Amino acid sequence: MLNYLLSQWALVCVVAGAVVGLLLNIPMMTQDEGYLPAYVAGAGLTRTDPARVSRPLAVAVHHGTALVAALLYGAVVAGLSVVLPTAFSLNGVPLIPHLLGVSGVSTFVYYFFARIAMPRFGGSARNDAAEVIRQWALTAFIFGTALALFIPVLVTWL
Repeated sequence: MLNYLLSQWALVCVVAGAVVGLLLNIPMMTQDEGYLPAYVAGAGLTRTDPARVSRPLAVAVHHGTALVAALLYGAVVAGLSVVLPTAFSLNGVPLIPHLLGVSGVSTFVYYFFARIAMPRFGGSARNDAAEVIRQWALTAFIFGTALALFIPVLVTWL
Protein backbone atom coordinates (compact mmCIF):
# COMPACT_ATOMS: atom_id res chain seq x y z
CA MET A 1 0.00 0.00 0.00
CA LEU A 2 1.09 3.56 -0.63
CA ASN A 3 2.56 5.09 2.54
CA TYR A 4 1.08 8.54 1.97
CA LEU A 5 -2.30 10.18 2.29
CA LEU A 6 -3.91 10.71 -1.11
CA SER A 7 -3.72 14.49 -0.63
CA GLN A 8 0.02 14.27 0.06
CA TRP A 9 0.49 11.92 -2.86
CA ALA A 10 -1.43 14.25 -5.20
CA LEU A 11 0.72 17.18 -4.06
CA VAL A 12 3.89 15.17 -4.73
CA CYS A 13 2.62 14.31 -8.22
CA VAL A 14 1.72 17.93 -9.01
CA VAL A 15 5.12 19.19 -7.86
CA ALA A 16 6.87 16.41 -9.78
CA GLY A 17 4.84 17.19 -12.90
CA ALA A 18 5.75 20.87 -12.67
CA VAL A 19 9.46 20.21 -12.16
CA VAL A 20 9.70 17.53 -14.83
CA GLY A 21 7.70 19.73 -17.23
CA LEU A 22 10.26 22.48 -16.74
CA LEU A 23 13.11 20.00 -17.18
CA LEU A 24 11.59 18.78 -20.45
CA ASN A 25 12.03 22.24 -21.94
CA ILE A 26 15.69 21.34 -22.40
CA PRO A 27 15.32 18.31 -24.71
CA MET A 28 12.30 19.79 -26.46
CA MET A 29 14.10 23.03 -27.30
CA THR A 30 17.35 21.34 -28.34
CA GLN A 31 15.68 18.97 -30.83
CA ASP A 32 14.94 20.35 -34.30
CA GLU A 33 11.21 19.70 -34.07
CA GLY A 34 11.14 19.06 -30.32
CA TYR A 35 8.62 21.70 -29.26
CA LEU A 36 6.31 21.04 -32.21
CA PRO A 37 4.16 18.50 -30.30
CA ALA A 38 3.06 21.30 -27.97
CA TYR A 39 1.99 23.35 -30.98
CA VAL A 40 0.12 20.36 -32.40
CA ALA A 41 -1.66 19.86 -29.07
CA GLY A 42 -2.48 23.56 -29.00
CA ALA A 43 -3.87 23.20 -32.52
CA GLY A 44 -6.14 20.47 -31.24
CA LEU A 45 -7.47 22.75 -28.52
CA THR A 46 -7.97 25.76 -30.78
CA ARG A 47 -8.95 23.87 -33.96
CA THR A 48 -6.32 25.73 -35.98
CA ASP A 49 -3.13 24.81 -37.77
CA PRO A 50 -0.06 24.32 -35.53
CA ALA A 51 1.65 27.21 -37.35
CA ARG A 52 -1.07 29.54 -36.04
CA VAL A 53 -0.76 28.48 -32.39
CA SER A 54 0.87 31.09 -30.16
CA ARG A 55 4.01 30.29 -28.21
CA PRO A 56 2.33 31.03 -24.83
CA LEU A 57 -0.43 28.53 -25.64
CA ALA A 58 2.09 25.88 -26.71
CA VAL A 59 4.06 26.38 -23.49
CA ALA A 60 0.87 26.21 -21.40
CA VAL A 61 -0.21 23.02 -23.16
CA HIS A 62 3.24 21.48 -22.64
CA HIS A 63 3.30 22.21 -18.91
CA GLY A 64 -0.36 21.33 -18.47
CA THR A 65 0.28 17.96 -20.11
CA ALA A 66 3.18 17.30 -17.73
CA LEU A 67 0.93 18.05 -14.73
CA VAL A 68 -1.91 15.88 -16.00
CA ALA A 69 0.46 13.03 -16.87
CA ALA A 70 2.04 13.18 -13.41
CA LEU A 71 -1.41 13.08 -11.78
CA LEU A 72 -2.35 10.15 -14.01
CA TYR A 73 0.84 8.42 -12.90
CA GLY A 74 -0.15 9.10 -9.28
CA ALA A 75 -3.60 7.59 -9.80
CA VAL A 76 -2.10 4.49 -11.45
CA VAL A 77 0.39 4.01 -8.62
CA ALA A 78 -2.26 4.53 -5.94
CA GLY A 79 -4.57 2.02 -7.64
CA LEU A 80 -1.91 -0.58 -8.35
CA SER A 81 -0.49 -0.34 -4.84
CA VAL A 82 -3.77 -1.75 -3.56
CA VAL A 83 -3.59 -4.89 -5.71
CA LEU A 84 0.11 -5.50 -6.40
CA PRO A 85 2.92 -6.51 -4.05
CA THR A 86 4.42 -3.53 -2.25
CA ALA A 87 7.16 -5.24 -0.24
CA PHE A 88 9.87 -3.30 -2.06
CA SER A 89 9.61 0.45 -1.97
CA LEU A 90 11.58 3.57 -2.75
CA ASN A 91 11.11 5.89 0.22
CA GLY A 92 7.56 4.64 0.71
CA VAL A 93 6.68 4.50 -3.00
CA PRO A 94 5.97 0.85 -3.89
CA LEU A 95 8.48 -0.23 -6.52
CA ILE A 96 6.34 -2.39 -8.84
CA PRO A 97 3.41 0.09 -9.03
CA HIS A 98 5.94 2.92 -9.46
CA LEU A 99 7.69 1.28 -12.40
CA LEU A 100 4.42 0.20 -14.02
CA GLY A 101 2.95 3.67 -13.50
CA VAL A 102 5.92 5.45 -15.05
CA SER A 103 6.11 3.02 -17.96
CA GLY A 104 2.37 3.05 -18.59
CA VAL A 105 1.92 6.80 -18.44
CA SER A 106 4.97 7.51 -20.60
CA THR A 107 3.77 5.01 -23.19
CA PHE A 108 0.25 6.45 -23.06
CA VAL A 109 1.51 10.02 -23.56
CA TYR A 110 3.61 8.90 -26.52
CA TYR A 111 0.88 6.88 -28.22
CA PHE A 112 -1.80 9.49 -27.57
CA PHE A 113 0.29 12.04 -29.43
CA ALA A 114 1.50 9.68 -32.16
CA ARG A 115 -1.85 8.03 -32.88
CA ILE A 116 -4.43 10.72 -32.07
CA ALA A 117 -3.03 14.25 -31.77
CA MET A 118 -0.55 14.27 -34.66
CA PRO A 119 -2.78 12.55 -37.25
CA ARG A 120 -5.82 14.68 -36.36
CA PHE A 121 -4.31 18.08 -35.60
CA GLY A 122 -0.88 18.00 -37.27
CA GLY A 123 -1.95 20.25 -40.13
CA SER A 124 1.08 21.74 -41.82
CA ALA A 125 3.36 19.75 -39.49
CA ARG A 126 2.21 16.43 -41.00
CA ASN A 127 4.98 16.67 -43.59
CA ASP A 128 7.50 16.15 -40.78
CA ALA A 129 5.34 13.71 -38.80
CA ALA A 130 7.84 10.84 -38.71
CA GLU A 131 10.62 13.06 -37.33
CA VAL A 132 8.30 14.81 -34.87
CA ILE A 133 6.98 11.49 -33.56
CA ARG A 134 10.51 10.10 -33.24
CA GLN A 135 11.60 13.15 -31.25
CA TRP A 136 8.42 12.92 -29.16
CA ALA A 137 9.34 9.32 -28.31
CA LEU A 138 12.62 10.58 -26.87
CA THR A 139 10.83 13.30 -24.93
CA ALA A 140 8.30 10.82 -23.51
CA PHE A 141 11.16 8.55 -22.47
CA ILE A 142 12.93 11.44 -20.75
CA PHE A 143 9.66 12.37 -19.02
CA GLY A 144 9.25 8.85 -17.66
CA THR A 145 12.86 8.57 -16.57
CA ALA A 146 12.85 11.95 -14.84
CA LEU A 147 9.57 11.16 -13.10
CA ALA A 148 10.86 7.74 -12.03
CA LEU A 149 13.96 9.29 -10.50
CA PHE A 150 12.39 12.44 -9.04
CA ILE A 151 9.33 11.02 -7.26
CA PRO A 152 11.30 8.88 -4.75
CA VAL A 153 13.54 11.86 -4.00
CA LEU A 154 10.63 14.28 -3.66
CA VAL A 155 8.74 12.11 -1.15
CA THR A 156 11.69 12.34 1.26
CA TRP A 157 10.79 16.00 1.76
CA LEU A 158 7.32 15.15 3.13
